[in-house]
Amino acid sequence: MNTFLWKLSEKKINKTNLFLYSNFIKQNFKIDTGNDFNKIWKWSIENPKIFWKSIWDFTNVKGKIGNTLLKESNVFHKNKFFPDAQLNYAENLLKNNNNKSAIIFKSENGYKTALSWRKLYENVAQISNWMRFVGIQKGDRVAAYLPNIPETVTAYLSTSVLGAIWSSCSPDFGTNGVINRFSQISPKILFIGDKYFYNGKKIKVIERLNEILDKVPTISKVVIISYPGTRVEKINNIKVDVYNWNELVNLKNGNKIQFNMSNFNDPLAILYSSGTTGKPKCICHGTGGVLLQHNKELQIHCDVKE
Repeated sequence: MNTFLWKLSEKKINKTNLFLYSNFIKQNFKIDTGNDFNKIWKWSIENPKIFWKSIWDFTNVKGKIGNTLLKESNVFHKNKFFPDAQLNYAENLLKNNNNKSAIIFKSENGYKTALSWRKLYENVAQISNWMRFVGIQKGDRVAAYLPNIPETVTAYLSTSVLGAIWSSCSPDFGTNGVINRFSQISPKILFIGDKYFYNGKKIKVIERLNEILDKVPTISKVVIISYPGTRVEKINNIKVDVYNWNELVNLKNGNKIQFNMSNFNDPLAILYSSGTTGKPKCICHGTGGVLLQHNKELQIHCDVKE
C-alpha cells in the first residue's frame, strides 16, 4: 500500500519509545530488526525469555530479576517466568514523587480534582501503613466495591505495597453479584464507596453494605469513601469496625512507604469471569506479569513517556 491517509514524520518516529526499544535490543541483545515492527514481533514470540528480559531492562523495573529467566515445563500453565525474581508492584508505579498530576478526575456532575504524584505517594503511605497497623499481611485479600475515583487507585496501590491481594467490583453490580464474587476469596477488609452518579441519578451503594457483611463474614473492617465532591452518606448498625477514608489519609502514620517484596508470580489481584455460565470463576493475575505487560503496552505500544 503506497497511499496513506496519514503518516508520522521520520523525525517524530525517531523519538518514539518503539524506535528507542528497537535500538535498545540491537545494542544490548544484538538483535537488528531494522526498526521493523513485524520483525520485532516475530523475534519476541520466537524468543520469549530474552524478549521479556528486554522489557524488564528497557522499562527499568525496580527489583531483583534473579538468575533464571524461565522455568520450563511440558505442561503449559506450569511454565514460570522469572521464578527467582522479587519486586513490589506499587514501588514501580510510584517512581515519580513530584507535583505533576498523576490522576485527573472529573465526575458527570462537573466536579474536577487532580492528585499529584507526591500526594498520591503520601496517601498510599497513609493507607498502607494503616492497613499494616490493623493486621493486613502478604497474601490477605482486600475487597473493593468502588467506582472509578482517585481513592480506588490509592487503595489498590496500598494493597500491593503489603503484598496483599486486591479484588474489586464495580458499584453497578448488584448485591448478589458482589456476594457471589467476594464470598469466594474471604477478604478481611472492604473499601466501599457510599454512592455514585449515573445519568444524573444518585445511586446509594452504602445501603447494600449490611447484606454484604451478612453473606461475607470474613470482612472485619470497612472503609467508607465518599464520592468526590460530596459529603459521606451515613449508615447505622454496622456490626464490624467502620472507618472514614478522609480520616485515615490524614492520620500521622508517617509519609514513608514500607514496600514488601513479592515473588514475580505471587498474586496481585483476583478478577472474575462473567458468571453467565454459573458462579463467577476467580481469575488470579500475577504481580510481575501484570507489571511487565502494562509496561510493554503503555510504554512501547502507546508511547507513554512517564
